[in-house]
Parts: sequence; structure tokens; C-alpha cells
Amino acid sequence: MIGLHMPRYNLIQSVERSLDILELIGNSTADIRLRVISNRTCLKNTTLHNILRTMVARGFLVKRRNPIRYNLGPAMLSIRRAQRDCELFQQARPVLMNLANSFVGEAMLCECVGVYMLSMLRVAAGQLAVMQPHVPSRMNHYGIASVLQAYWDKHQLAHYEKSFPFKQYGKNKWGSREKFNRFLAGFRKNRMAMMPVRLSGDSFRVAAPILGPGGNMVAIVCFIKPMGQTNAAFRQKCCQAVYKAGVELSFSS
Repeated sequence: MIGLHMPRYNLIQSVERSLDILELIGNSTADIRLRVISNRTCLKNTTLHNILRTMVARGFLVKRRNPIRYNLGPAMLSIRRAQRDCELFQQARPVLMNLANSFVGEAMLCECVGVYMLSMLRVAAGQLAVMQPHVPSRMNHYGIASVLQAYWDKHQLAHYEKSFPFKQYGKNKWGSREKFNRFLAGFRKNRMAMMPVRLSGDSFRVAAPILGPGGNMVAIVCFIKPMGQTNAAFRQKCCQAVYKAGVELSFSS
């Protein structure tokens, strides 16, 4: 590891250089070639290679070949996600509380972690605080939280299909993949979707995306209420409120 037998001054310099490299790569929108890192940092080849090798081994960077280039690794992405979630959760708490109390139902913020769609924050009307459970609740694989799939690329979709095949987990609810895909397309187009009444059982369910800085979806805001306590006018008004909540919490707003 860096600095294992280094004098204190050299150790501090190595830490500073490592941070410089992380800042350089973190501010780039694409992989950075080794030559560019070398030119920007002005480090000796041996020193640069030692630092990069250690940072790759610790997961702070990933190394790609042909040509050799670097990007942020899983450890840095996890730190970024934790920071993003902390900021988002703080912003979302009053928004969820307002939704729950205004429409007398349950409001949630959901994310996809790995292959699971999880309820990260939730609050019901009348509760004094938004709950953040230590073990988030798993959502139905092809229920309202499935709108998280709407912004995925083909690789993410294929990975999810492998874990939870539509034929096994979604066909009974949706009937066909085409109907499900139309639902997702409508969600992308309108930035909001209500679970079709014929599929939602005894609950009214609506969701809207929370978009990140690149236009990617980082989470969704959901609202749920017993269907018997709603009517068409209520559902329309609630859908508009959930849409506005998603826009308010999105980076682009």
C-alpha cells in the first residue's frame, strides 16, 4: 500500500497526489487515458503507476485497456451514491409528508438497489415523521415500482429479466410484455404513471421519476391509497401533485 514505509512528508504528498488524480478523473465525463493523467499531474512514471495500481486495488478506480485509461471505481461510486441519497432524502422528507397529509394516503421514495426495488422512505397521513427503515421493504417486481425500469438501458433490462423473468413474475399481472412496455413508455413520456385500475387491485397507485443531473432516473416518488377512497377527480389531482413532487426533487428542476 502507499506509504507503508514512507517518511511522513512523502506519505502526505502521496495522499495529495491521489486526491488530485481522483479530482481529475471525477470531473471528467469519460475515461481518462494514462498519458493525460501523467501530463496533468507531472508525476514520475514509477510514482504514478504505484498510486494508480493501489487505487485500482482498493476499488477507487477502474482500469481499462487498449488504450489504458481510468475511471471512478465502485468504492467512489458508492460514496457518491451515499452522499446523493443523504441529500435527496433530506429534500424528500417534507415533500413526502405533504403528499401523505394532503391526500390522506401513504407516500414513498423508492430506489433500485442491485436487482431489488426498495422503499427507502415512507410516511402515512398523520405520522409525525418520515420513516427510513434499517431494512428497506422490497416492492413488487412488476408493480408500481417497476417504472424504475423505464430509463434502463438494454443491459440493465437483460440483467433484471434474468433475475426476475417477466414470464414468471409479470405475465399474470400484465398479460403480455407489450402491454408492460407501453406502460413504461407512457411513464417516460409523461413523467408520471398511474397503475392501471384493472391491475392495481384495491389500491390507487401513482409514481413519478426523480431525475439526476444526466437525465437518468435515480429514484421515484410514489403515492398509494385504497381505491374505494378515491374518485376520478381525486386521482387526477393526486397524479398532478405526484408529478410536481418528482419535478421538484429532480436535479434538473
